[in-house]
Amino acid sequence: MGDSVRNVVSGGRQETLIQAGHIEHLVVGDARTAPDEVTVAPPWGDRGTPLRGREELLERLMAAPGVHVLYGLGGVGKTSLALEAAHRHRERGAPVWWVAAQDGTRLSGGMRAVARHLGATDDDLAAGVTADLLWQRLDRLGGPWLLVVDNADDLGLLDGPGRLASGTGWVRPHSAPHGLVLVTTRDGDPAGWGPLPVLHPVGPLARTEGAQALHDRAGESAGRPEEAARVAVRLGGLPLALDTAGRYLASVNERPPFLRGADEPASYAAYLAAVGSGDLTVDGDGTLARIWDMSLTLAEARGHTCARPVLRLLAGFADAPVPLRILDPARIPEVTPAGLWGALQALDRLGLAELRDRDGEQPVVALHPLVRDAHRTDAARALAEDLAARAADADRRPEDPARWPFWSLLLPHLLELEPEDGSPEHLWVGALCAADHLTRAGAPERGLAAVRPLAARAPRALGAAHRLSHWARTLEVSALLDSGRAAEARTACEALLRDCEEHFGPDGPVTLRTRHLYAVAAQQTGDVAAARDAYGKVLEVYVRLLGPTDRHSLATRHNLAMLHHLDGDPAGARAEYEAVLAAETRTLGAEHPSTLTTRHNLATALADCGETERAVAEYEAVLEARTRVLGAGHRETEATRLMLARTLPR
Repeated sequence: MGDSVRNVVSGGRQETLIQAGHIEHLVVGDARTAPDEVTVAPPWGDRGTPLRGREELLERLMAAPGVHVLYGLGGVGKTSLALEAAHRHRERGAPVWWVAAQDGTRLSGGMRAVARHLGATDDDLAAGVTADLLWQRLDRLGGPWLLVVDNADDLGLLDGPGRLASGTGWVRPHSAPHGLVLVTTRDGDPAGWGPLPVLHPVGPLARTEGAQALHDRAGESAGRPEEAARVAVRLGGLPLALDTAGRYLASVNERPPFLRGADEPASYAAYLAAVGSGDLTVDGDGTLARIWDMSLTLAEARGHTCARPVLRLLAGFADAPVPLRILDPARIPEVTPAGLWGALQALDRLGLAELRDRDGEQPVVALHPLVRDAHRTDAARALAEDLAARAADADRRPEDPARWPFWSLLLPHLLELEPEDGSPEHLWVGALCAADHLTRAGAPERGLAAVRPLAARAPRALGAAHRLSHWARTLEVSALLDSGRAAEARTACEALLRDCEEHFGPDGPVTLRTRHLYAVAAQQTGDVAAARDAYGKVLEVYVRLLGPTDRHSLATRHNLAMLHHLDGDPAGARAEYEAVLAAETRTLGAEHPSTLTTRHNLATALADCGETERAVAEYEAVLEARTRVLGAGHRETEATRLMLARTLPR
């Protein structure tokens, strides 16, 4: 044999057999993994201000031995919650071990260190059954103890020597009567964890608790609690963002005023204004963005390659839940239906988005406002607006109360539409549908605010004779009428009627609908003669072209009956209302809004004819139906409630 060689092996033991003919120097693992360089002490220095908004969950955890998983969005305060649980165990004299699980090296090294704390020797650990040994020793502990496994986002690492979901990984169920295991993670997928641990979602803080958390950091100089609450809402109750904002304000207020920059807000109000104007970025150093990017990288590593573009798309919508049905995969680049659903599920499990489908509601997906801000791009916004507008254009039933649950979800996204010259027609349709829905759903002032700029732009952008230009101006008149501004409505409608006669002819369908609207405006301004003349001309054409029971004919007959009533002929009005009501019930249905309006007015005519008992019965029936169909707070429901109160015998 040749000269002997002294081989040197350094680094932590890995239970690995190495066989070679000639080794001069070998390092097993990284020096950071050496047992004497692993700490399992909790990061007590990170525990500062009081933990807000988690007391109920914390009490449940303290009272429930076993394995519990705290999952949620990065920055939501999972580690802070676990640290508070560690503090309470320490106060009771119970042992606490804290294992970092960002990577396999720290996880396995930490678990080995815990085993050593429990009396395991190097020879025990060298046997290659560290996980089994660790949990056997934990099972035998009779008193309270806490093991925290922090930042366990990659569940594959928790498999360790076995399989996490089967109870053979690094984290396992145990039989210790007072032992508590807390795992913090972004991943709340029940399939990955299996049936053994209890999963607890950790969400953002509510308004009051968020304000308290912010005030704890910012101090008294930043302003009043109600101002802190407004900032907390803007930051979406995310504890890390609240902590960042509070530290910023506290830092500014530590300096004398003359040493502060003009662009450095020192109060809650100034901070909120700076964030709103874009002069101040909440995530100034990019901490939150890096945390969330780690989650996206993890989703992509699991095969959800669409996760990042889908998140960007969701960020393009308004700050409101997005109905899943408007996410058309055919119009989203490089996304398949299966890929879209998989990405949504992955984003939900990692806390970046929240899928909701509870109590029979329409399924939606929601983003935290700061996640939305961090991923919003102009291209994503354009695609989101296109999808929302196409959904509105395909439905086009904002007036139907049965469709209102969908339209109430779609509305915030449509209100962001600002069609201009060159915009495709479906963007105009979406924006106009939003205004129409607001007016019909009982918010005419909001409907007017939404439609007025559209009515001003459409004739220039589309042409005065374009159907959408006319629709926009018609919606403006309707919103004015429903807002009680009849004189303005009549003036606007007179101009619109002249243009319709020029562009569509005196008896064209568009002109007839506009003349009917003019009659309503004339009636509301007290000009009964002009209203009767306009209604008569419209009814004659409708009956000739469409028949006496068409909904347009019936609506006009209903309004002529109202004029009879105004002329002091409640008996004549009652007879006409009854005839219209019978036809509307057959053609529109007993609970169509128009049918209910006719029935309401019939009750009024009955009361004026002295038939109080029958009038009360009609009002009660209409009130019940309107409450169910339109909602208890709708202005038409409230009108029926008022008339019933006035009619009830005293």
